[in-house]
Amino acid sequence: MAMIYCRECGYRHSDKAKNCPKCGAPIAETLSKKINTLVDNKSIVVYLLLCWFVGILGAHRFYAGKTNSGIVMLLMGTIGWFLILPGIAAVIWVIVDFIVGLCHVSDPEYVFEKE
Repeated sequence: MAMIYCRECGYRHSDKAKNCPKCGAPIAETLSKKINTLVDNKSIVVYLLLCWFVGILGAHRFYAGKTNSGIVMLLMGTIGWFLILPGIAAVIWVIVDFIVGLCHVSDPEYVFEKE
């Protein structure tokens, strides 16, 4: 039995409880169920795959609805083929986005929130 914290009030309780004993808030779903949930018909798994395979072109940013930063990333990625500095910056940006996406697999609302 693991002890977890309530997302609403911060009270520490058993992970077996269905509701927080202090405030009555429902306990979050397990990680495996949360991964498969969709936010505005968008999956965190698809976001991570786009980030891994075509992240340099900002595809994951467009998918998440972050069009402005997607355009900037697309420009940096395409210019990066000719100039090394924008390319390196775009690669670092992709790595950071991928790590942030992995850290928020259980909370996909964070990844898909608007700019």
